[in-house]
Amino acid sequence: MNGINGIWKIEMLGVYGWEANGTAFLQDGQYWAGGNDHYTVGTYTLDGSEVIVDATIITYKNTQIIFGKKCSQYKVKFYGQLEGEVIKGEAKDGKNPLMGYQATRVADLP
Repeated sequence: MNGINGIWKIEMLGVYGWEANGTAFLQDGQYWAGGNDHYTVGTYTLDGSEVIVDATIITYKNTQIIFGKKCSQYKVKFYGQLEGEVIKGEAKDGKNPLMGYQATRVADLP
């Protein structure tokens, strides 16, 4: 799993194109991320170039983060393909439709 350990810029495809969503830290199967009004905790797997993140997003004030709804927690799965220093894929929240997701490596972990 060490192939994607690092610090990643997270973006979601919104109505205005790719929107910054936060910064993620991936280390040995653990996934932590944060933004200005939320944080995310979860796990990830890497199988060849396929990346799957299973996470919970926690918001501070029932903020609308993704999927067009406001709530204090979202259970989310990110499905993507590792292409060099970028993971491109989609995010899914239960029955809700998929939305574009991408992560770009910005640094190695210290």
